[in-house]
Amino acid sequence: MSVAKKGEYVMNPGALDPLDRRIIISLERDGRRPYREIARELDVSEGTIRQRVNRLTKQGIITITAVGNFLALGVGVVAMVMVRVKPGHVEQTAEILAGFPNIRFVSITFGSTDIIIQALHSSPQSMHKFVSQEMPRAAAAITGTETFQLVSTLKSTWNWSAWFELSDDAD
Repeated sequence: MSVAKKGEYVMNPGALDPLDRRIIISLERDGRRPYREIARELDVSEGTIRQRVNRLTKQGIITITAVGNFLALGVGVVAMVMVRVKPGHVEQTAEILAGFPNIRFVSITFGSTDIIIQALHSSPQSMHKFVSQEMPRAAAAITGTETFQLVSTLKSTWNWSAWFELSDDAD
């Protein structure tokens, strides 16, 4: 793994050894599982699990967190917003957008849009005000946006066992 810049990591999935992968898969099922239980399942010591999880966390490879259901948590509108910016201002604008508490995802892209964000709002009016007024006020380099309100999400998962299998097949 190499650190590209703040918060951005470049890593070959093959750089994880089989035990790291098995630990990640075990944690994806339940991130609250005791290390002792994971150690028994993987037939290694509890200290090995603790040490590996600490390393994976410290290196930014994994984060153990609670993932909530948007609707159950009272989010009225979930939107993907494609953002176009003046040349030379992509990284700066992405960092500004990442500072908003209602934006849960920011990614720099290439193609017909420069940045994609996922924004959470209490209402369509709140979303409209955010996209049409708040974002341009905070990030003057924005030249255009295209907003897609999500109506139904059929899949939102992080299935690392499937990814590891795919990456192994690609080798």
